[in-house]
Amino acid sequence: MAKKVRKATVLSTKQLTPHLQRIVLGSEEFTDLTSDHIGSYVKVLIPKNGVADFNLKTACMRSYTIQNVNKSNGAITLDFVINMHQGPATNWAKVAKAGDELAIAGPGPKKLDNFTHRHYILMGDLTSVNAIKGYIKQLPINAKIDAFIHAPTKADIISLDSTRQVNWLITTTPEIEMANALSTLQQHEQPPIIFMALEAGLVRELKTLLTSKLAVPRTNIVSSGYWKKGLNSENYKLERQANTQTA
Repeated sequence: MAKKVRKATVLSTKQLTPHLQRIVLGSEEFTDLTSDHIGSYVKVLIPKNGVADFNLKTACMRSYTIQNVNKSNGAITLDFVINMHQGPATNWAKVAKAGDELAIAGPGPKKLDNFTHRHYILMGDLTSVNAIKGYIKQLPINAKIDAFIHAPTKADIISLDSTRQVNWLITTTPEIEMANALSTLQQHEQPPIIFMALEAGLVRELKTLLTSKLAVPRTNIVSSGYWKKGLNSENYKLERQANTQTA
């Protein structure tokens, strides 16, 4: 089913941390969005040279997780990673201003859909921090949650509006710190449900660790490589499309 395309306007923009730009988007077409959509993703149709593109076939699109939904008007808040990766979305986010027009497609479903388990491990970075925020709010109150988020600096730590503990890993070697975090977790009789959204190479490494050394079934792992080291967002998108076509 094709995602619904909605016209939107930038209501406000603010550099939240050294590597996060928070942008609030409003639209008369957001009236059906509620707090249940926090943690869901939307496709942002990036304007070209300041001109909005509402065509799914021609627009440059990137996925972003909804950080918040305004209860009164449905306005959605999205966080864009800046000053780390190059690409059209990052470039747009740094210069976007109130009144700019663009389009949104979606929202799409959450990638994690099992909310009845006893133990969850959530692993992400600044690109997926709001997905983790959304899941923490939905997971059972009596479930054990081990959440680990990588950030490059302490200044990048943001509130997830939750009383559940979140472990922020401030490091330039997330591949080491994430693996150490997994290796030191207490083992339970029932394998955990894993959600991880990180750099593509790190996702592969952690998935191997989980399945081969920690005996977590692949069916318990929901993972996504949100970006890839050494490639800008456009080239990474082209690589994924090529891999999908040859799979």
